[in-house]
Amino acid sequence: MKKAIKRLLSLALIFTFLLAGSGCYVIKSQKMRDLKGTYKLTHYTYTPSYERKEGYTPKTRDYVNGEEYLYEDYLIITGEGRGYYVHKQVGEDAYAKEVTLSYEYDTENSSLVSYVIFNDAVSKNQTSGFHKMGVMKNTLNYTKNAIDYTEWINDRPMRTEALSVRWQKVDKATDLSYAEKQLGTLKKYDYAGYGARGIYKLNSTVDTETGEFLQSDYKYLYYVVDSSNAPTATVYYALNESPETMVVRQVSLAKNADDWSVITIDGTTWTRDAMRINYYNNESNGVTRTIYLASNDISESTILSFIEQEI
Repeated sequence: MKKAIKRLLSLALIFTFLLAGSGCYVIKSQKMRDLKGTYKLTHYTYTPSYERKEGYTPKTRDYVNGEEYLYEDYLIITGEGRGYYVHKQVGEDAYAKEVTLSYEYDTENSSLVSYVIFNDAVSKNQTSGFHKMGVMKNTLNYTKNAIDYTEWINDRPMRTEALSVRWQKVDKATDLSYAEKQLGTLKKYDYAGYGARGIYKLNSTVDTETGEFLQSDYKYLYYVVDSSNAPTATVYYALNESPETMVVRQVSLAKNADDWSVITIDGTTWTRDAMRINYYNNESNGVTRTIYLASNDISESTILSFIEQEI
């Protein structure tokens, strides 16, 4: 009897979270020739999950109209396996990144497209939520409604997250021409380049022969890598002998391979770790140094927050 009750509770819990993870689409499948083009993000709101308490509701993030966001994003659907995503937010430069595109066709008419799925090198193979859009005439959409439930163990009343996204077709262009008319010259990332973009932290210094960890000369060291079509890098560091003195300087950056698996920063060549994709190694003079990707966000506020934590 106890086993049956436990099994029933487990099934109910699984059902609750499956329901919470599902989304809603409004679909009117379209021919590929009508689907292709440039779409502008016109609505994007998100409310995180929370415990239901009297008088409390978390703030809904409005990424399009909220003053702290003001996103002006474009999704370019080419009808092929690659397209583009253009992003602009308040206080930041606009950029375009290459994305993968896949399509799900109508089950009754295989000539009509019902869903579009897009991913960059960071999200990779996501097939739900913001990355999967339902197709209508000249619009794309996704909605995830919040669901109320009660936790089984501690009996807390909860509400799941809510998400609503809408895109509007604004031009037939299947390249960046329309977005560039709206935003000006764009910084551009190819698919692999966007995956290499980010803030890298010196992780370890090891004796190559013995595997013994060595004391680094740095209190901290970060590389901010902008792997766009105009690649740049900035190094931020402080030495152990003067930990409160932050040094910042622009340094050279070059890719030694098209997939950014080998890069040279400030004259030092780093090779991506075979087992850990977000780690790069440099071996010289019997010492192996490792840096790792701490964040894909290369904004000044993000790097300064990392350094503040170090101090």
